[in-house]
Amino acid sequence: MYITPTPAILASALHTVYAKSRQAPDSLALWIDIAEQAVRELSFPVQPALVPWVPVVLRYQLHRTEGEFFPFTGSVRIMSGPLLGTTYADARSAALGVVDATPTPVMDGDEGDTSAAAEVVPKMLPLWRFRSTGAPGAFTPRAVPPLIS
Repeated sequence: MYITPTPAILASALHTVYAKSRQAPDSLALWIDIAEQAVRELSFPVQPALVPWVPVVLRYQLHRTEGEFFPFTGSVRIMSGPLLGTTYADARSAALGVVDATPTPVMDGDEGDTSAAAEVVPKMLPLWRFRSTGAPGAFTPRAVPPLIS
């Protein structure tokens, strides 16, 4: 059975082009390559059995959780940490699961008081990000320029 590609399938395919590129993020050639891949993805039907799981990572409170994202359904499978082997229906519920499973750091003087730290919910959920599969990533400029002394 063939179906039309979903935005998640298209996003993972476009990220693959971006991650394999050695060109700068603002390079015209890179974005032409990405556009050509988008046209190819949208013109061919997708068979679910051929859609690969895409490696993703989530960082929360200095903990790194690795996972795999299945673009066809949007599900996330946890590949490291205490939730190893757990599959969630979507990225949001997977992020909530990781937040719940991450130990809360104990502050000095908080050992006896458990009422205030019973439910700590982050204001914003951490986001899953594509992770490199070993291929060199695209060039990204430094976020902070180096100090010149």
